[in-house]
Amino acid sequence: MATGPSPLPPTFILNSKSISQSAAHDFLAAYIDLAATDPAYQPNAGISEHGPVSRTTAAAPNLTIHNLKRVKAGLAGEVLGRDLALAKLEEGDAQQQQQVGANGDWEDAKKFQEGENGDAVQDENDAQGPMEVDDVEQDAGALDKEERKRKKKERRLAEKRAKAKAETQAEE
Repeated sequence: MATGPSPLPPTFILNSKSISQSAAHDFLAAYIDLAATDPAYQPNAGISEHGPVSRTTAAAPNLTIHNLKRVKAGLAGEVLGRDLALAKLEEGDAQQQQQVGANGDWEDAKKFQEGENGDAVQDENDAQGPMEVDDVEQDAGALDKEERKRKKKERRLAEKRAKAKAETQAEE
């Protein structure tokens, strides 16, 4: 009979009580100070022959400790920079607020659609059909295109010559 991993024992929380923000701040500050000095308090610590070892480096900081420092700063009343997740939510709110009227109320859908239709009618009246382009402007555009093509060919030839010259010098 194959046996798999044994399940974790059940966890019972006997009681819980709320603490004040200042007490939570003090408790969190003490934990963060201990985590800075003792790797046993770091969430990503590993166990070696000599005891707990921190896996945190300058290139890969501990994200959990970083977030706990942000929580500690929030408990202290500091206003931190924008969080990326909140920035995305705020962008969505900004798009919704584009539909909000000047007085803060939602615009009536019929009025909004009438405004769009009125603009569309005005745009149709303003349209004059295709614009006429002078022959001189068309020729100038064609010359510019031909000039660009010629310069590009010259650049490529110069690059090929330089590459060939570098290879012959490397062989010598």
